[in-house]
Amino acid sequence: MKKEEKAKILITVIPFVLIILILAITLLVSGIKNAALKRDNEELQESIKEYADSNLTEKREESPESEDAMSAANLLVPQEQNDGEPEDGAASQPGEADKGQATGQKNVSGQAADAGGGTVSGQDVQHGQGVMEYNRVNYDKVTFDKDEQLKEMMTYWADNNQKALDDLAGLERFMAMSWRLRGTKDFYYYGDLDGNGRPNGTGIAVYADNQYYYGQWMNGARNGNGTWIHYHFHVTQDNKDIYTYHQYTGSFKNDLPDGEGSEHYDYNTELFEENVGYNTNLIGTYKEGLVDGEFYLTNLYSDGNVKEWYGNASGGSWIYQNENKDLKGRRPVLVEDRNPDNYIWLSPSENRNIGVRCLISAYKN
Repeated sequence: MKKEEKAKILITVIPFVLIILILAITLLVSGIKNAALKRDNEELQESIKEYADSNLTEKREESPESEDAMSAANLLVPQEQNDGEPEDGAASQPGEADKGQATGQKNVSGQAADAGGGTVSGQDVQHGQGVMEYNRVNYDKVTFDKDEQLKEMMTYWADNNQKALDDLAGLERFMAMSWRLRGTKDFYYYGDLDGNGRPNGTGIAVYADNQYYYGQWMNGARNGNGTWIHYHFHVTQDNKDIYTYHQYTGSFKNDLPDGEGSEHYDYNTELFEENVGYNTNLIGTYKEGLVDGEFYLTNLYSDGNVKEWYGNASGGSWIYQNENKDLKGRRPVLVEDRNPDNYIWLSPSENRNIGVRCLISAYKN
C-alpha cells in the first residue's frame, strides 16, 4: 500500500513540477528575447540618428547661403590720389608691416635701464589687402552693388550688430568692393549729402584695404563722432598677420581722429610670443590723427595676463617718464599702473608720428 501511495503522489506532483519548469523556461526565453529586442531597437535608433545627422549635413552643404552678385558700380567720391608713394597701410602694399602703436606690438618691460630692458617695436605682418592679392579669387571679376551693400551694412552698424558687420565684410562681394579702390585714397559712400552732393550728416564709407567708416560727416570729410575699422582677413594658410582687426572709435575732425577716442586691436592669439605684451586698447586724446594728451593702455600676453599702462603724449610722441636710458638708447615712455618701477621703453626714432596707423585719408601727412 505504501508503494501504491507513493506512486499516486509522484503521479500527482510530477505534472505540477513540469508545468513550473515550462513556465520558468518560457519566462527566461521571453526575457532574453526582450533584452535582444531592446538592444536592437537602441541600435536602430542610433542608426536613424546618424543617418539623419548625415543627411542634414549633406543638405547644408548642398544649399549654402546665397550671395547676390550685383552689377558693378563705377561711381565713387574722388579724393586726392597718391603721388606714386603709397600710403602707410595703403591697399597697394602687399606684405608691408602694420606696426601698430608707439610701443610696437611687442614690449619687454620692467628691467632697469642699465640692464638692457626695453621694447622691441614693430611686427612683420601682412595687410588684409596684401593677403587678398594671394587669394585665388579674382576680385576684378566679382560684381557688386556699392549702394545696396553699404546700405545693408549701415543698417547693422546703426543697430550695433558687430557680428553681422564682420560677416558682411568677409563676403566676396564686399571684399571686391574694397579691392576696386586699391592704391587710392578714394572711397565709396552711402548716406546724407549736402546741396553740393558731398557727404554731410550720417553716412558710411568703404576704402581700400578692407577699411570702413560709419558716423558723422561734414563738407565731404569725416567730422564728428564715428567708428573706423580695418579688417585683416586671413585667407592664406601661411600668412603671418597676427591681427584680425584694428578699430578706432571717437571724434573726427577734417577726416582724421581728433579729440577723445579709443583704439582696439583683436588678434589671432595662437601666434603670440611668450612674455610679449600686445596692445589691445588705447584710450586718450588725438590731434590730427596723432596721440596728444593723457593715455591709458592695456597689453595682452600669451598666458592671458593683462597689464595696464599710463602715459602722456604731445604731437604724436610719448613724453618720457624720466631721463633714464637703456643700453640701446631707449627711454621709458609708459609706466605700469600697478608697478611704478616698470616701464615700456622706446628709442627716439620710434617715438614719433604715433597715431592711428593704416587709416586711409587724403588729409593724412
